[in-house]
Amino acid sequence: MSSTQPDAQPRQIPSEGETPTWARDFLRVLGLSLFGVLFFTATVWFAALGLLQEKGGTDPIEADPIWAGICAGVTTFVFPFLFVEFRRNDSGFRRKGLIALVVLSVVIGGVIVTAVMTTWPFILGDRAIPGTVSGELSSDPASIVLLLFFIISGMAWCLSIIMLMTFGGFKYVMWMLLPYLGSVFFFTFGGKRVFENPPSGGSTMFWAVMAVAGLAVLTVVAALRNVIDKSEERPMTGAERDAAYQQYTDDRRRRGLTNEGPPPGIDVRQQGAQQPRWDTRR
Repeated sequence: MSSTQPDAQPRQIPSEGETPTWARDFLRVLGLSLFGVLFFTATVWFAALGLLQEKGGTDPIEADPIWAGICAGVTTFVFPFLFVEFRRNDSGFRRKGLIALVVLSVVIGGVIVTAVMTTWPFILGDRAIPGTVSGELSSDPASIVLLLFFIISGMAWCLSIIMLMTFGGFKYVMWMLLPYLGSVFFFTFGGKRVFENPPSGGSTMFWAVMAVAGLAVLTVVAALRNVIDKSEERPMTGAERDAAYQQYTDDRRRRGLTNEGPPPGIDVRQQGAQQPRWDTRR
């Protein structure tokens, strides 16, 4: 008498477009944020050493507060591209847990970026203007808070626009292209203004309001992610495939359909029963 054994499940092989865990996405963004700000720190340092030259010319780029502000502004609108992964089904913006992911990434990523930028006055050296953010960033709390609000503001607003362009389709790309280009100019000019001026209550309040408003808009856009992107025909993830296979095998066991043989109580000989013959006698 042979015992019935459950069907063996196939070995799980993650597909290329499978959505990773929330923690993986979060740590990936923070890691790339650190790498990005270290890259722009290197550009400020290379400019201070006279190793960077203007495009099409022989004059070196001067490492001054204007150059530091431009690098800070570029950091904000490059940040959203750290999320994008086109090889994934969700293009890098997960369908579950997106609100917490983007808000925490912007806030904590902004803290990381600001912390690294506090070393820039030492790199600028004598070119840093005393009394301004560029000269006092390493020791003045008011300058640090102002820069933090600026970084969070730029990250939040630019990420909101890139999210709409990524999962909203071609129509959203056309509508949001001009706002994104405007944000590039706005935050590049804003970074220049922040670094070459002393911190003030008015500027700090302005960027604080911009940061809070940007986080609010970012939360709304993330909440509408599945409403804007209604595409349902997409490849199944590994978890969805496992759940579907488990439901299939449970249904087979419930009906007694296994791979070992017919269900108990079924006479195998019945399968070879002869067909009834018609009586042709009258």
